Amino acid sequence: MKSYPFFRPLLFLVFFIVLSNENVSASSFEDESCSPYAQLIIENKSEGKAPLIIEAVVADEPGERAVGLMNRTELSENAGMLFVYEKPSAPKFWMKNTLIPLDIIFLDKSGKIIKIFEQVPRLSENKITAGKNISFVLEINAGLIEQFEVDPKWKLDLTDFFKASKPFC
Repeated sequence: MKSYPFFRPLLFLVFFIVLSNENVSASSFEDESCSPYAQLIIENKSEGKAPLIIEAVVADEPGERAVGLMNRTELSENAGMLFVYEKPSAPKFWMKNTLIPLDIIFLDKSGKIIKIFEQVPRLSENKITAGKNISFVLEINAGLIEQFEVDPKWKLDLTDFFKASKPFC
C-alpha cells in the first residue's frame, strides 16, 4: 500500500479551513441579530393612563444624529427616532428637509421629560432646544403627545434599554 506523506497535513489544513469558516459564519450571524431599534415606554404610573410605546430607531453616532429623520416621507404610527448623547449636552434641532410632522421630547439622563415641543413646523430652519443636561431626544409623529396626554410628569422607562447587553448597534 502506498503512503502519501502530505495527505495528513492536507487533511488537517482542510479541517482547519472548514472550522474557520464556521466561526466566521457564527460571528456574522451575531452581527445580523443586532438591532438598531429600541422599544421605548413613556408613562406616568401615578395617573394610570395608557403608556405611549414607541419603536424607535436609535441614533447614537454624530452622523446619524445629524441626519435624523430628514428626507423621510413617512413614519409608522408608533415609530420614532431616539437621539442618544454620551454626555448630557444642549442639543439643537431644526426641521430642514424634514417632511414628516413631528413632536419632540427632550429628556435628561434618568428619562425625565425636560421639554416637549408639539407639532413642530416641517422644513423649518429655526433652532429647537431645551437647554442643558439633555441626554435623549425623541422624535415621534405629531399628535401623539396630545393623543396620549403626555406631559412633563411622564418619564421614559430606561430600565430595559440599559439592561440589554446590546440595546442598539
